[in-house]
Amino acid sequence: MKNLNNIVDKIEKSIDDKDKIREKALRLSREIIINCRKSIQSIHQNLMKDAKSNIKKASDKLEVLYGITKEHPDLYHAGFVENAAQELVEAHCLYNIMNGKDLPDPDEIKTTYSSYLLGLCDLVGELRRTALDSIRKGKAKKADENLNMMEEIYDVIIRFDYPSGLIPIKKKQDMVRGLIERTRGELAVASCERRIEYHTGEFRGMLDRVSENKKKTKDIKKDSENDLDIDGVW
Repeated sequence: MKNLNNIVDKIEKSIDDKDKIREKALRLSREIIINCRKSIQSIHQNLMKDAKSNIKKASDKLEVLYGITKEHPDLYHAGFVENAAQELVEAHCLYNIMNGKDLPDPDEIKTTYSSYLLGLCDLVGELRRTALDSIRKGKAKKADENLNMMEEIYDVIIRFDYPSGLIPIKKKQDMVRGLIERTRGELAVASCERRIEYHTGEFRGMLDRVSENKKKTKDIKKDSENDLDIDGVW
């Protein structure tokens, strides 16, 4: 057993190196998520320059994250790498949509296909937020456009019916369907409220015109009576 210490030292060094990689990977993952969330917030505030800058930072960090974990499958598939990639997909897709561009290709932004699909699911939540903001601003057409995009995404992700071990998309599919149903209901309510407001305003205008006509008729009648009195004096 003369070589026991050498063997244990080698194992200890390997685990120690892996632990350092894990810590760095976790830090990078958190930074990517923060950059992406800042980017999404900037997009909603129409600060596109800031949004693009944060997406670029997140993209660069994701490339490093993939690089340091590729030799360690257990770290690569631990979940935090995939979560970071999903956030980047969500931010990048939202940025392109709000700037009137096509969706980025997963090969272009260098994410896995599974993280791209899961990021698309998360994108639906941001499109819902945009739709509700449009409703509050009275932009019904814009809200409908966002709902249509939500439904379009659902139509494609529902095609993926695979075991969760291959791609854990089932829960997100259910989430997306729920968000669409709620958003459709809220848009329907908002549409009804707009019609009620329109017809109420129209009815109020009719009442005002009727009231004005009555007043004119009353004034004409009064003037006629005054004319008769004057004639009577003469």
